[in-house]
Amino acid sequence: MSMLTTRQRDLLALLLDAKAPLGAADLAAQMQLTPRQVSYGLSGLKKWLDRHDINLSTTPGVGVTLDCTPDQFDNLTEELAAESHFQLILTAVQRQQLLALILLVANEPFILYQLQQLTQVSRTTVLKDLDALDDWLSQHRLTLERRPNYGIWIEGSEQARRQALAAWLWGETSLGQPLTEMTHANGLVFIMHDDADLLPVVQKASQIISQWEMKRSFGHVAWAEVQLDGRFTDDAVLHLALMMAIQTDRIQNGHILDIDSQTIAWLQTLPVWHVAAQIGRRLSWGHGNHWPEAETAGIAMHILAAPRNERWPGDLEIDRSFSDLVDDIMEAISAAYKMPGLKEDVTLRDGIVNHIIPACLRHRFNLWLPSPQPMTTLSEKYVFEHQLARNLTGIIEKHTAVHLPHSEINNIALLLRAAFIRERPYPRQEVIVVCPSGMATAQLLVARLKARFPRLGTLKVVSMRELHPARLKSVELIIATVPLPANISSQAKVIQVHPLLLPEDVQTITQWLA
Repeated sequence: MSMLTTRQRDLLALLLDAKAPLGAADLAAQMQLTPRQVSYGLSGLKKWLDRHDINLSTTPGVGVTLDCTPDQFDNLTEELAAESHFQLILTAVQRQQLLALILLVANEPFILYQLQQLTQVSRTTVLKDLDALDDWLSQHRLTLERRPNYGIWIEGSEQARRQALAAWLWGETSLGQPLTEMTHANGLVFIMHDDADLLPVVQKASQIISQWEMKRSFGHVAWAEVQLDGRFTDDAVLHLALMMAIQTDRIQNGHILDIDSQTIAWLQTLPVWHVAAQIGRRLSWGHGNHWPEAETAGIAMHILAAPRNERWPGDLEIDRSFSDLVDDIMEAISAAYKMPGLKEDVTLRDGIVNHIIPACLRHRFNLWLPSPQPMTTLSEKYVFEHQLARNLTGIIEKHTAVHLPHSEINNIALLLRAAFIRERPYPRQEVIVVCPSGMATAQLLVARLKARFPRLGTLKVVSMRELHPARLKSVELIIATVPLPANISSQAKVIQVHPLLLPEDVQTITQWLA
C-alpha cells in the first residue's frame, strides 16, 4: 500500500463505495480533477491492483468497477482505513500555491535549498514554480524578490499582503483549483489537511492555515450588523470574517497596517469607527495585544466597503458627495426614460445607493474583494438599459473617479429594468385562456395563473371556436394548453403551457411580462 499515491488511494475509496460502475467524468467531478488526470490515476491504480490479483474493469460507455472477492474487498477496505503511508504527489499549480502561501507569511527570506527541502523537488523545478507566481503577485501590487546569497521573499505593503492572502484562501489565484474551502458552518478548511504529514510543504501550509480562527470572527461580523442596523451579503460575511482572522494573526506577529492619518481622522467621525474599535478590542482579548488605530481603521474600511443585502441607514451620510452623485443619477434615469416619476422611485434609489457606495469606497480604500458568484444577467435584448447603465458610469466616474466593474454595470441595468416595469403604464387588455380539456382543468389553470401573476389582469376562458378576428382585436395575450393555428398566433401573442403550469411555463410568462 506504501506505493499507492493519495490520488490513487482516493480513487480506490470511491470505487469501493460505489454501488454501480463509475465513469471517468463521475470520478473527475467528485475529485475535482480532469478526466485525463483520472485516467492517469486509474492506470497506476490498475497496476497496483494487478499485483494484488484484483482486476480493475473498464467498460466503454458504462464505467469502471472493481472485480474482487468479498475477502479481497474487506482487505482493501482495512488497508485504506489503516494508518498507512502513501505517496503524496502535488501538481505544479498545487506546489506553486503552497509556495505562495508560505512566502506571503514569511518573516524573513527563504534560501532556495529550504524551498527544495519543503517541496521535495529539484532546484530547477522550484525556480520554475517561483517564476509562475510573478503575474499573480503583481495583480496584488506585490513582487517576488530574489537576491543571491540573501534569499527569496515577497515585497509589498502590509495591506497588499493581507489581501493576497485573502485571495489565496478564497481560491482566486489563477493557479488551479483552490486548496481551501470556506463555509458558514465550518469556517476555513484546508482540503489537504488529512495528508499534511506526507510532505513538508503541505504540513507547513496546514500549520499556517490553522492559525486563522475564522469561525471566531463570525460573531463579530454579526455584532457589527446589529450595531449598524444592516445586513451583509453571505459572501461578504465570509470575507469579513476571513479578513479579521488574517488581521488578528498578522498583528500577533508584529505586522501593522500603514493607514494615512487623514483617512483615520475621517473614519473617526463616522459611527462605524466605534463599532470597529469594539471589534478590535474583542479580537485582541486573550492575546494581550494593543490594537493600533490603523488596525481599527482597517476594520472600519472593510465594513464600509462590504456588499450589503439592502441599503444601510446612514449610507448617504458617509460622504456628502454621495448624495449629490445619487441625485444626479436619478435625474439622468428619469430624463432617459422620460418618466418624471422615476426620480422619486425609492426602491430604485435604494438599489443605486446599495451598489454604488460600497463600490466607490472599495476604490477609495484600494481594497480587494472576491469576484461575485454568477448572478442574473439582463438579456442583451434590453439594449436601452445596458446603454443607460454604461452612461451612468460616466456620471459616477465624474464624481468619484471610480470605474465600475462589469458585474456592477449589469446590476445597474437590472435595477433600471425593474424600475421601468414598476413605473410604466400598464394597459389592462384582455388575456384569454384556451383549454379544450374541460372546465375543471381550465379553472385550475386560471387559479394558478392568478396566484402566480396578479399583473396579468382579466383572465377569461374561451373555446377555440370563439377565437375569431373580431375577438382577437382586444386580446393582449392568449395562454393555451394546445397548439393554436397559425392564423391565430399571427394576430396575438400565444404562449402554450401545461395545464398544471410547470416551472418552464412560469419562466416564459415572466419573460413576457418583463
